[in-house]
Amino acid sequence: MLLALSLIFISCEKKEDIELSKSDIVGIWNVTKITSDGETTNLPSVTITVDLKSDDKYSVSFFGDSYAGTYTIDGSTVIGVSGSIIEYFEFTSFSGNKAKIDYKNSDGDIYQFEAEKK
Repeated sequence: MLLALSLIFISCEKKEDIELSKSDIVGIWNVTKITSDGETTNLPSVTITVDLKSDDKYSVSFFGDSYAGTYTIDGSTVIGVSGSIIEYFEFTSFSGNKAKIDYKNSDGDIYQFEAEKK
């Protein structure tokens, strides 16, 4: 019975309620792990970086490709626009300079990141 109650409690847990502020996110985020299609990979430093600036601009380096755009904050999500692409960086866990981020974009790409702010 105790085991059943424990399982019910664990399965009902919800994501952290995170309300991001600009001071929380501004800086260069280095992605240390990426999960795609259930497969997790540890990444060497600077393989994927996201640079969120205080003037609402951002730039991304993703496996050697770079692009830039502007962003807004909506609760726990940073929404970036670069050309015709919209990106969503939902912070699902956030503590100091470390975060877990669910990423998706308007092209249908979906990843989970673990990142550390420099």
